[in-house]
This record gives sequence, structure tokens and C-alpha cells, in this order.
Amino acid sequence: MATRLAGTDGLRVLSVRSVAAAAGIGATTLRAYFPSQALLYRAVAGRLVSHVLSDDSIQDVSLAPADRLYESLRQFLPGAADRHSTLMVWFELLTLALGSDANEEVLEMVRSGHDESAVIVTRWFTLLAADGFALQDTPEVLAVRFVALVDGLHLSLLFDRGEGALDRAEDTLRWFAEQALTAPGESAPDAKPA
Repeated sequence: MATRLAGTDGLRVLSVRSVAAAAGIGATTLRAYFPSQALLYRAVAGRLVSHVLSDDSIQDVSLAPADRLYESLRQFLPGAADRHSTLMVWFELLTLALGSDANEEVLEMVRSGHDESAVIVTRWFTLLAADGFALQDTPEVLAVRFVALVDGLHLSLLFDRGEGALDRAEDTLRWFAEQALTAPGESAPDAKPA
């Protein structure tokens, strides 16, 4: 219910009280599951990220490793049809977390979304490594780098509405996917700290 409410009415209205009302239960009952607003936000952020991202491409062994990774990472970019709405949700979340009326709960939601994204991307890199493909760094370090990269790409897409902007972002993701994997016959470099 909370995820649906955030999707339809926006993040500003998300509270234990509003979720309880939408679910037709008392706020006290919902507080038994979410004693704080931060826990509710963490659950919604994790659910939103997990619901949107699929492991299908990373598990498709018929694709080359870089293609498996690229197709998985591509899920973080908006599609051409929903580009504006996806970016506006992302921007609204950052604005709420960092803007003049920022609060710890919304910051927790942003943090949770980033954390869940990093967990999923780490899992993808770990799956590739388990399939025998060498990585340029540890799965955790590569995931942190990717989350930073995709935030930058979202910001770029928000301001660059020109034709080809999404293509350039996709090219950047493809480059990252290729750079993250070690070329056949090379050994992976020593892991560096994040």
C-alpha cells in the first residue's frame, strides 16, 4: 500500500498515518510494523528498487558477459517513453532529501534506495564472477561506482532533453559494463578500496 501511495500521490504524502488511512487500518496498528517513519521509508525504498529491477538479463548465459551486465544495468535508466516521469520521481526524491525542507526520513529513503541498488548490482557482479568472468575490482566497489555513475547520468538526462541524450547515457553504461570486466586472457587487478 505504501509503495502504491508513493507512486500515485508522491513522496511528500508518505507517512505512517497516510499509509494506515489508505490501508483502512489504524496508525497504531501500522506502527507495530513500522515504529518510525524512517523504517517505513526504508521499506518503501527497498520495495521500489527491488520491484523495478530484474535478474533476468544477468542470468541469461546466452549473452556475452558485457551484454548481460549492460542489459541489467540499463534498467536504471528511464525508457524513452517514461523518461520525463522517471527522472522527475528521482529528482523529487533528491530534492526532498537535500532541499530546504529536507528531513531525516526522506534522506533515509534516498539512502535506502541507494543501498538496495548497490546490493542488487553487487549481486549481479557476484553472479558474473561465479560464472568465471574476471572483474576489474570487487563486486562491492564496482556497485558503488555504478550507483554514483547512474546518479550522474540521471542528472545529465534531467538537464539534457535533446535528441540523443538517452543514447549517450546508454553508451556510457555500455562503456562501464565493458570496463568492469577484465578482457579474456588478462587477470583482474588487485582490488582497491572504494
